[in-house]
Amino acid sequence: MLRTLLPVLFAACLAVFLTPAEAQAKCSVQRVAGEEKSISYKRLNQALLDAAILAQVIYYRCKHGLSKLAPASGLRKQASKHSMWMAKSGKLSHKASSGSSRNLKGRLKGSGLKFKTGAENIGVMRFYNVDGRRFLIRSSGQCVFTTPSGQRIGPHSYRSLAQLAVREWMESPSHRKNILHRKLRHTGAGAGIRPNSQHCGAVFLTQIFLG
Repeated sequence: MLRTLLPVLFAACLAVFLTPAEAQAKCSVQRVAGEEKSISYKRLNQALLDAAILAQVIYYRCKHGLSKLAPASGLRKQASKHSMWMAKSGKLSHKASSGSSRNLKGRLKGSGLKFKTGAENIGVMRFYNVDGRRFLIRSSGQCVFTTPSGQRIGPHSYRSLAQLAVREWMESPSHRKNILHRKLRHTGAGAGIRPNSQHCGAVFLTQIFLG
């Protein structure tokens, strides 16, 4: 990262230095309007999901003393396009079968932004909020899932989907490295839904980073 060196000015300024613990305490996940809505097979709000994922990523970057990333609609469109390809093909892959956006470099170029570096995280999870928890299948045909105590488990909300995705990426060294990359400045995320997957559907996700 290039820094501009400025002359030191001896003025009446007070510098406050925070300990790592104090800096982390100031970090919080920004609430996104509408993120508590359930995702839908018929209409997925890509912009809302992108914002919910970005809020989670900014939170983790804040905890590590890193700057915020700026949203980029061009990256979101490329991420959504790739996620929908993965959902249609049923393949979790960084490489699509055809098209100008079949790899990360193509997607970065397709965003319309200038870049020197880029990175990408992908993932897949259940449409219903059953990943990583004990659940019972009451009716596979009617998509009725409950906790062992009988509490109904519905589809993911935009917030719960974003929380799960970013948490799982942070638990993976390679994905975590992308999220905490110091030279990245823009990001965009998108999803694709595969309704006929196990447990009444799967959501394929892509998040692209650019620097």
